[in-house]
Amino acid sequence: LSYNLRRFQVSTELAYVDQQYRSDLGFIPRTDVLRSGGSATLRFYPENNQLSTHNFSAEALHYWRPSLNYKLTDHEYQISWDADFINQSSLGFEFTNQYIFLLFPFDPTRSRQGDPLPGDKGYYFSDASFQYQSDRSKLFTFALQTTVGQFFNGARFSIGGDANLRWQPWASFNLSVNYDQIRLPKPQPDADLWLVTPRVDVTFSRSVFWSALFQYSNQQDRLGLNSRLQWRFAPLSDLYLVYNDNYVSSSLQPTYRSINLKVSY
Repeated sequence: LSYNLRRFQVSTELAYVDQQYRSDLGFIPRTDVLRSGGSATLRFYPENNQLSTHNFSAEALHYWRPSLNYKLTDHEYQISWDADFINQSSLGFEFTNQYIFLLFPFDPTRSRQGDPLPGDKGYYFSDASFQYQSDRSKLFTFALQTTVGQFFNGARFSIGGDANLRWQPWASFNLSVNYDQIRLPKPQPDADLWLVTPRVDVTFSRSVFWSALFQYSNQQDRLGLNSRLQWRFAPLSDLYLVYNDNYVSSSLQPTYRSINLKVSY
């Protein structure tokens, strides 16, 4: 339920997903949950030559588990400020406070070293983040984001970004890099996580396209390639030739390789 004016918007929501609920045609991220939340946004339209509009927002979300006698398992409180500029770039800041009740032991680093975080315990932590997006109408665009703050019973620092170059009308090139530094007290493990993803999309004609995506993750120790050639031989009808390759990045030992042919008519 929402009420929206030019300078002010307020909304509230209530959602319940049963423990046995199943969707055959969609993805349900969470079952056995009762979620409620609300948000409010205040908008400003300054009269200057650079800023188009800027907003202050506040949001609160709560999650309960019906099967655990409606136990509160999560909350998220967030205040934020974001701005849109005349040149179509944008800027934003967020402060978030979270509560997560772990039902079972959990290792957020996936490192398999040290001990996981103890389960049957609640964790409170807060962080602040910054985002910037350049003008998307330009041939070269980029985005940056960083987060610093607490993480469960430790600390986290994250920084990442992506750059995109369009060579109209033939191709576009994209590079995405993300780094997460997680520091947890002993005996929980620390982690320095990298995710690097270059991508290229090429248009040979109005009916033949090719895209390729490379991905490196030191968390999973994997180097992967996905290459797809697409031929649109009729309206709403396509033939795809897809090649997948996956390696252990530390030794370049292949773990999975496939060639797939798909036709949709």
